[in-house]
Amino acid sequence: MRFDLLLHVDADDPAVFSLAFSQAASYRKEALLRHHSISAQDIAIEAAFVSLEDFETFSMVMVVNGAAVKQLVRDNTELLAKAEEAAANGLRLHVGQCALDRHGLTKAQIWDMAEVVPSATLDMVQLQHEGYAYIKV
Repeated sequence: MRFDLLLHVDADDPAVFSLAFSQAASYRKEALLRHHSISAQDIAIEAAFVSLEDFETFSMVMVVNGAAVKQLVRDNTELLAKAEEAAANGLRLHVGQCALDRHGLTKAQIWDMAEVVPSATLDMVQLQHEGYAYIKV
């Protein structure tokens, strides 16, 4: 069984993003523990010898649309640091082009880690069709 997770953020609120990044970190830990039936200490020990990709049995995507895209601008360094940590732990970030257009933003103005998708809504439907569990944050 895979434990793929789709987090959806559409609120222009740094607290909501912080919560979403925290949820992704907690989910990753719990999914690893549950799937592998090993302790957090064992995961840490094994990680020193085996790449985490050998443990991974899931993927995580955060889809951002609506006014939330305004939080992804490059000068939002506090939130960017949290996003980079989440990305280092496997969270991918998808951003809807329609929302960027609606708020007058370009790919060059947002974080490098963000993958722009034509439609966030269509992206979420496709990810759910692929088996991702949808969580609205």
